[in-house]
Amino acid sequence: MIRRAWFGLLVLAAAAAVGCSTNPVTGKREVILIPLSQEVALGQEAAPKFEEEFGGRVPDDALQAYVRSVGNRVAAVSDRPMPYEFTLLRSDVPNAFALPGGKVYVTAGLLSLIGNERQLAAVLGHETGHVAALHNVKGLQRQMGASVFAKAVGGVLGSDQSQSAEGVAKVVAGVVTLKYGRNDEYEADQLGIRYMTKAGYNPWGMIELLQTLKTLSGGSEGSRLAEMLSTHPLTANRIEQARTTVASEYRAAAPNAADPGQAAFQQMRARTLPFMVKQSPKK
Repeated sequence: MIRRAWFGLLVLAAAAAVGCSTNPVTGKREVILIPLSQEVALGQEAAPKFEEEFGGRVPDDALQAYVRSVGNRVAAVSDRPMPYEFTLLRSDVPNAFALPGGKVYVTAGLLSLIGNERQLAAVLGHETGHVAALHNVKGLQRQMGASVFAKAVGGVLGSDQSQSAEGVAKVVAGVVTLKYGRNDEYEADQLGIRYMTKAGYNPWGMIELLQTLKTLSGGSEGSRLAEMLSTHPLTANRIEQARTTVASEYRAAAPNAADPGQAAFQQMRARTLPFMVKQSPKK
C-alpha cells in the first residue's frame, strides 16, 4: 500500500512537471495539467450539457449577436488570446460563468437586473479575467483533485463514449459549483476593469455592477442572487477596491457619464424578458 501511494505521488509530480506553464496575467510559473488545445476541446465538449443545465441558449440571433459583440470587444484586449465565445442563456437565475477554453455565459436573469451596457461589459470582462488568469482551470484542479480532473479531461477527449459522458458530467458539475476565492475575485475585477476600459467602456460600470448586486442581495432579489453570490462572493471590500482602482488609475472616467450604448442595451434587455425560463437555483 505504501509503495502504491508513493507511486501515485510520483505520477502526480511527473504530471506537475510536464504541466508547468506561465500564467499570461501574472507571468508566474504554475501547474496546469492540460495544454490550451485540450482546454478548448474540453470546453467545446462540455458546452451542450452546461447550456442545457441553464435552460438552453436564448433563441434570438439578434440578442446573441449583441452579447457577443460586447464580449468580443472586451476579449480582444485580454492577456490571453484564445477563441472566446459569449452566449446568453435562458435561465431566470442571475449568474455568469466561464467554461475552460473561453466559453463565457451570462443568464437572462442577470441581464434583466443590470442597468446599462457598461455593466454588461463589466460582467463579461470579469468572466474573461477568470479565463485569462486560468482561475477556472486551476479551480477545477483543486476542487476535483488534480488526478481526477486530468482523468475527466482524458475521458472527454477519448473515444469511449461512456467515459466521455462521465467526464463531461464531472466538469459541468465542477463549474456549476466552483467557488472562486477572494483573491481570484479581486483579480478578475481588476482584469475586468482593465479590459473594459481598453475596449472603450467607462470603468465605472464595474462599480455600478457590484453596487447593484450588493443592493439586490439585501432585497427581494436576494434569494435569486444567492447562487451567483455563493460562487462569486461579493464583499464591501471588492466594491471599495474597484472604486479605488478606477479613481486612481482611470481619473478621466466620469462616474455619472452617459452610457453611449444605453439605448441598444434597453432594447435588448426588453427583448430578452419573454425568453426567460423559470428555474430553481442549483443546490
